[in-house]
Amino acid sequence: MNPTALKFLPIPTPNAEMIIAGSLAVALLLIVSVLLGLAGRKKMAKGSFDEYLVGKRDLGPIITGAALSATYISGWAFCGSTGIVYAVGFSGMWFAGIWSLIGIIPCIWLGALKTRDFSKKLGAATLPETIGRRFESKGLQTVVAVSMLIFLFLYSVGQLKAGATVWFAMTGLSPFWCLLLSVFIAWLYMVLGGYVGNQYAMALQGLVFCIVGTVLGLWAIIHAGGFYNLTAGLAAQNPGLMALINPKLPKVGATQLFSSWIGILATPVIFFTMAVGFPHNVSRFLGMKKVTKRDYWWLVFVVWLFTGIPIMLDCSSNGLVARMLYGPTLLQAATIHGQPNVFKADLAAPLLAHALGGPWLMAAYTAGLFSAALSTLAGMVFIMSANVTKDIIKLWWPKVTDKSMLYLGYFLIALFLFLPFYFVLVNPPPLLSIFMGMAAMGLGAVFFFVTAISYFWKGATKWGAICCTVWGTVFTLYGSWSVLFKKPALYGMGSYEWFLVLSSGAVYFLVSFMTKPPSKELIDKLWSKAID
Repeated sequence: MNPTALKFLPIPTPNAEMIIAGSLAVALLLIVSVLLGLAGRKKMAKGSFDEYLVGKRDLGPIITGAALSATYISGWAFCGSTGIVYAVGFSGMWFAGIWSLIGIIPCIWLGALKTRDFSKKLGAATLPETIGRRFESKGLQTVVAVSMLIFLFLYSVGQLKAGATVWFAMTGLSPFWCLLLSVFIAWLYMVLGGYVGNQYAMALQGLVFCIVGTVLGLWAIIHAGGFYNLTAGLAAQNPGLMALINPKLPKVGATQLFSSWIGILATPVIFFTMAVGFPHNVSRFLGMKKVTKRDYWWLVFVVWLFTGIPIMLDCSSNGLVARMLYGPTLLQAATIHGQPNVFKADLAAPLLAHALGGPWLMAAYTAGLFSAALSTLAGMVFIMSANVTKDIIKLWWPKVTDKSMLYLGYFLIALFLFLPFYFVLVNPPPLLSIFMGMAAMGLGAVFFFVTAISYFWKGATKWGAICCTVWGTVFTLYGSWSVLFKKPALYGMGSYEWFLVLSSGAVYFLVSFMTKPPSKELIDKLWSKAID
């Protein structure tokens, strides 16, 4: 069949029904999030900065699991990964589908109990503080806090770009006011409820995208007429879309993840280290209660339920169905809705929702995407604020009052919400999943060793952790430039991941072997049986 003769759906023009439906969906989500923030405030002692940061450490496995799912499944997973599969076809499913094959479960295996127990024993309210006290090093705590600030800012930009994408697809309007309202609401429920209110709001948001992802993913496959019709439509359009490994794509740059075994074999490494190393994931366990065996398996089940099949369907099959229905239009159109086409393939998921169910399914998807993006953004921004207040200022100037820290924290949350908001409006990043992937790879490579491995290896040292953090941060920034912005790219994204993980691990272990570990008293305290 001649591809030029194929008929594709036109991009829907926003109308009053679409605008009303999308506005109501987002408004309802934000209102309930604020109410949950108020509920969290009732559980927080007035004026206690540590309790604002970590609550009373009494949250159960269901809330913790739902919140963990929400921080893990970001705008990248819910929107960006669909765009990857839309752009390159089946070979993109290596990058998108690994979300479910690897998943967040390794974070529970390696991080849940140790993070909770170490932070409790050490009296730590943040992840950098836990790491710093684990190694008896204020310097390490500061270095980790600064590194997290850099990575989390880059990752937070992607969350707001995802929200801007779906809002533009639905309304054709500038995302300015919708995003501004969203970041204000996120600021409000974080200020009102602190860690506990944030956990409650994220748990709700996790439930929303779980339901939407499941419905949309299954409906897309049914609408396509099953996999036979889906693959036939893609093959008629472009046989390259059917390739599980597409050697026609360049072997350097981001496309290496789809064009060679080096890139493809790097993808499970990316998602395993990232699941365990994401600080906004691991921090969900700081306020968790001491869990029984039954609680532990409830935690695993909730996370599997929220981030397993629903996200596999939404990230992978939706991209294929969107390409079948819309063809390459989203990549080729110079303008959409009369404005420059800056969103391109990332429009695939929201437009697919419209094709399947009209304005109201598109509105449900809008709520789901805002849930995924806002929950991850809120988790990261809360950490970034604590990095400055607790891990830098309070650490080096301990006489600063809790009240001052609370007010400064409120301001910093607003600042760290505004900066990515401004970045997205002025210079939105290119293909969302790739941009965020670079920050995710850096976070995973550094903090897989500095947190997870340090929980289990008694011989790790502060100098090993410091050198690993500094090396991984600098190499990530250089590697991102080399892959994404250097023309031609110096090497591929898969090669870069292997270099980053192996070199960060080598630095961590080699420097630790050559330097002195923490005191025996601390090691005995940390590895003794937890007592609450």
